[in-house]
Amino acid sequence: MTLWSTHDASSARAQRGMTLIEILIAMATLAFMAISVIIVFRNSTDVQQDIRARTELSQMGRNAMELMRREIYMAYVSTQTTEEWQTFFKATDRDPIDEVHFVTRGHEKRYSNVKESDLAEISYVSESDRTGGAYATLIHREDTTIDDQWDRGGTVLPLSHNVRRLNLRYYDPKKEEWLDEWDSEQAEQLNKPPSAVEIHLELEDAVGNTATFFTRGRIMPHGL
Repeated sequence: MTLWSTHDASSARAQRGMTLIEILIAMATLAFMAISVIIVFRNSTDVQQDIRARTELSQMGRNAMELMRREIYMAYVSTQTTEEWQTFFKATDRDPIDEVHFVTRGHEKRYSNVKESDLAEISYVSESDRTGGAYATLIHREDTTIDDQWDRGGTVLPLSHNVRRLNLRYYDPKKEEWLDEWDSEQAEQLNKPPSAVEIHLELEDAVGNTATFFTRGRIMPHGL
């Protein structure tokens, strides 16, 4: 009777010991699973944020390219000018972001009750990045008053942030070559826009996401 009692007591202690070990193993397993879930969730959040940042950068670049393409391809230079009404196409090569001022026929009327033509002065210039980034903000100026103040007045708004590079080139059909600058007030290019324009835009945000855009097209011909 004593032997059976001793054996039962030892067995009970063994069962209690195994239970404690199993509990510890289960707790460790749960802790490991919880850490794994946290890591997966954090990585998933980082991936989603990265995808969102890349999408926003790409969309901003596409919007900028679409507007530049439409406005520059509709550039307008006329010989019919006065002291108060002058058309022009002035492009300056700057590193890393080129500058250009011109008159376009691509102005969109935003209000039906406002008397506006399809002509507008357009400028693309750069300034320090308004979002605090390492690169620049591309500025768009639009003025529906055509005058001799080709770099002043109108509405000035940011077109794109995180601009690492904007390179514009202009095709001269007489020289049969692409030029980095154009001035419709100079003798060789007097009262003429380039026949075609090449646009190369590069963006890069604060975390290193990049987006590159390129297009080349002819400026629509028009009567002078």
